[in-house]
Amino acid sequence: MHSILFLMAVLIAFALRWAIRYWPGKLDWPAALICFALPPMLLISTSAAIAWMGCGWMFGLPASMGSHLLAWMFLVWTGLSVLYLAEQTWQTLRAVQNYPISHWQGQKIRLLETDFPYSAQVGLWSPELVVSRGLLRLLTPEQIQAVLAHESAHLFYRDTWTFFWLGALRRLTFWLPETESLWQELLWQRECRADRHGANHCDPLVLAEALALVAQNAMVANPLPLGVPFAGQQDRLLARIDQLLSSTVTPSSHRFIAWGGSLLLLAISVLPLILIPLHIK
Repeated sequence: MHSILFLMAVLIAFALRWAIRYWPGKLDWPAALICFALPPMLLISTSAAIAWMGCGWMFGLPASMGSHLLAWMFLVWTGLSVLYLAEQTWQTLRAVQNYPISHWQGQKIRLLETDFPYSAQVGLWSPELVVSRGLLRLLTPEQIQAVLAHESAHLFYRDTWTFFWLGALRRLTFWLPETESLWQELLWQRECRADRHGANHCDPLVLAEALALVAQNAMVANPLPLGVPFAGQQDRLLARIDQLLSSTVTPSSHRFIAWGGSLLLLAISVLPLILIPLHIK
C-alpha cells in the first residue's frame, strides 16, 4: 500500500509539472513557486509518512519493507542535497569574511577588490552586502544608491534564505520535467520583485540605467555563485527594464501574495502526513 502512495505522489508531481506546459498565459510568482516547490515537498512528506509508519497494514493492504526502504532512501537523498548546499554556503561565507568591511553613505558593505561591477547579497537569513570596487567606479552616486535599494529588497524578502531551500529542492528533483525552466523563471521574478521594491525608494529610471550599465560591463561569471547578484540573466535584461518602468504592482501587495502562496504550498505539501493514523502495525 505504501508503494502505491509513493507512486501516487510521483504521478502528481509529474502531472503538475506537465500541466504548466498548457498554462494559459504567463506564470506569476505564486503559480511558479507552487509548480516548482510542491512536487518535491509532496514527495518529501510522503516519504516521511511512509518512513514513520514502517511495515504493517493500511486500508486492508500490506505495507512492505521495500516501500519503507525506498522512503528512507529518498529522505537520505534529501538530507544529502541540503548538506551539499550548506557546505557550499559555508565555503562562500568564509570567502566573504576575507573581504574588508567598508561603508558607503553610512551603509556597511564588504568591498570586493575587482574591476568588474558587481553587487550581491551573500549568505542565508542575514546576508552580507558585497560590492565591488568596479561598481563604485562605474556608477554615479545616485545610481549606486539605486543599486543598494535593489539589494535591500533582497534582504527585505529574505531571498538568499528562500532560494537556499529552493535550490535544495531543485537538486532533489532535477529529474522532474520543467525543473530548470521554473528555476530560471523564479530567479527572474525575484529580480523583478527587487527592482520594483528598489524603485519605491529611488527614481526607477536611474535604477534602469544602473541595471543596463552593470549588465553591459559584467559579462563574466558570477564570482559568488550562492549570492543574489544585481544583474543576473542578461538575456532577459530588456524585459526586466520594461517591467521596472511600467509595473503597477506595489511591493506590499506582492509580498502578501508571496506569503499567501507559501502558506497554501505548505498546507498542501503536508497532506500525506494525515494518513499516519490510518496505518496499522
